[in-house]
Amino acid sequence: MVITLYPISLLIFASIFICLPLILLLWMAPWGNRRANHCLALLLVVSCVIAAAQLPMTELPPLPTSYFYIFSLQLLPGPLLFFFTLLLTHPGFSWQRQHLLHLLPAPLMALVWWLQQPLSESGLLNLPCARASGCELLYQARFLHRFSTYLSLIGYCSAALWVLRPHLSRIKQHYSEIEQVHLRWLKVLLSCYVVATLLAVGLEWHGFFHPRPQFSTGVLQGLSPLVLALTLGYFGLQQRHIQLETTAPRTYPPIVASASETEQQAQPQQQAQQQDGAGNAPGKYQTSSLTESAAAEIWEQLQQRMLRDKPHLKPGLKIADLALTLDVPVHHLSECINGFARQSFYDFINQRRVEEAARLLTDPQHRHLSVTDIGLQAGFNSNSTFFTHFKKRLQMTPKQFRQRQSEASTPPQKTI
Repeated sequence: MVITLYPISLLIFASIFICLPLILLLWMAPWGNRRANHCLALLLVVSCVIAAAQLPMTELPPLPTSYFYIFSLQLLPGPLLFFFTLLLTHPGFSWQRQHLLHLLPAPLMALVWWLQQPLSESGLLNLPCARASGCELLYQARFLHRFSTYLSLIGYCSAALWVLRPHLSRIKQHYSEIEQVHLRWLKVLLSCYVVATLLAVGLEWHGFFHPRPQFSTGVLQGLSPLVLALTLGYFGLQQRHIQLETTAPRTYPPIVASASETEQQAQPQQQAQQQDGAGNAPGKYQTSSLTESAAAEIWEQLQQRMLRDKPHLKPGLKIADLALTLDVPVHHLSECINGFARQSFYDFINQRRVEEAARLLTDPQHRHLSVTDIGLQAGFNSNSTFFTHFKKRLQMTPKQFRQRQSEASTPPQKTI
């Protein structure tokens, strides 16, 4: 028997071999979220098996119907993607026995395929094609299996995208830099799965009325390991371990401004008090052990520490680091920042970095430093992050700000 490898088969082969070392790395690597890494490794294994199963369909003559039991695994990527998202975004998530129910459709679909044997034209689960000829019995009999796969992927990926929605606000309570923990790459990956599934549905609809094209849904499944490997190789392995602590939101009335508080900090607090109404002190939050007097004390300590030690100048500062220096629980410090500053930790720290950068840009002693150097001294870890925050808060770039300040400080020349 002579086997001729088509280009698409070579591409599937390459994608599988690219995935194999990545699977070993994810399974054995001691860093990061190990449970999430293991879930991701299982997803890659399932994707590689499904991709490998496409090769005989492309290269060999028609296969026996028993071969198609393996495609029941197509109902696993959706749940694995969903659990991978949960493991990354919810540190307290733990496996429960009922979670196995999400994996149950795969063996159930294999059972359905066993009940369909032997295939016949009068099968109850057959879906006749609208086209006059060329509609194979196998294609008709596997309609339910394909439909279940598409429904599973779209449903679970949509659920995972929904889980990701509040993630950005949560990490802003704990990190001053979110570039390596914002999980936007995962959102892109899930969106790609949804788009690819919708494309497969479109191909199915076309095949219902017309002869199936050479580029079929099996090709999309065969290329999924390559897409996963490229996405994870570039983004996933750079993903830091996300450490979050559940914090209940709480607001406090503004306390009397001390000499250490700047005028810029007092104005947003007064505006927020006016927006909130009368500014009456809320009662102690039901799930918090922090009293209002203790919160005011922590807030005062934080203001003094920010002025004296300037911890915001440290790149990559996390709220856990700041809480350690103040010797207070992380969730208490987070509540104080949310309540008194009406800001997340992320906005609170980066606002002070922008203020520091603006001060350095107007300081004649730092005129020899470039804008990039100023951003690094102010605590930003990259030029792009510095420009984004600076322009967001001052509505101009650092270069424009320096130029305007220079022009304003230069006295006009007298004309004779």
